[in-house]
Amino acid sequence: MSNPAKAKLANKRAEDLRLTIALAAHALFVADGDTSATVERICETVGIAPRTFHRYFATKEDVVLPLFRRSEQLVREVLAKAPIDADPADVLTHAFTTEVHQRQSFDFDRTFMTLMINTPEYRRRWLEWGEWLYEPITEFLSARMDLGTDPFLRELPAQLVVQTSRQAYTHWIVRAESTDFAEVEAIMQRGLTVLFAGLSAVTSPVAHPT
Repeated sequence: MSNPAKAKLANKRAEDLRLTIALAAHALFVADGDTSATVERICETVGIAPRTFHRYFATKEDVVLPLFRRSEQLVREVLAKAPIDADPADVLTHAFTTEVHQRQSFDFDRTFMTLMINTPEYRRRWLEWGEWLYEPITEFLSARMDLGTDPFLRELPAQLVVQTSRQAYTHWIVRAESTDFAEVEAIMQRGLTVLFAGLSAVTSPVAHPT
């Protein structure tokens, strides 16, 4: 018979090792200023064999995925804890920036994101980031406004929220004259405010008991 507790522990250890490997690659990429660190070098930093690396990651570029999943999980947690009467733009701006604020390593994070955006192999992974958030964002918004029942239109606002976040970070990396992280928040806040102003024109707020 299978042992659920043992299986859960094994899964937890595997996830922890994936994240440890990802963090090691993360640090090497930023220190080097590029993504050229080999699998062997990443493994040497962690103290594992390359075969162990490939047990968890099909390609070297997949090593960043645990970092993106961790970020997505934090967004989920912020949305789940948000008061029902909080401004959606405020909550979502906080959700998409809280991880960077927690670390307080703005130059480090900006360098890493620059590498992700400007390196084609990693940019594809970065563009896939956020897809797991469509459902929790839709749930968050549907508790505050009528999104209707059409599956496409119901999920579309969540997709636009994620895209607004991507564009705010891209602006910070590519176009912003200032490296101040506050610019990301300001742009994201403005973008989401415009998005919800347009959305409110075609939807009705959800009534909540007082």
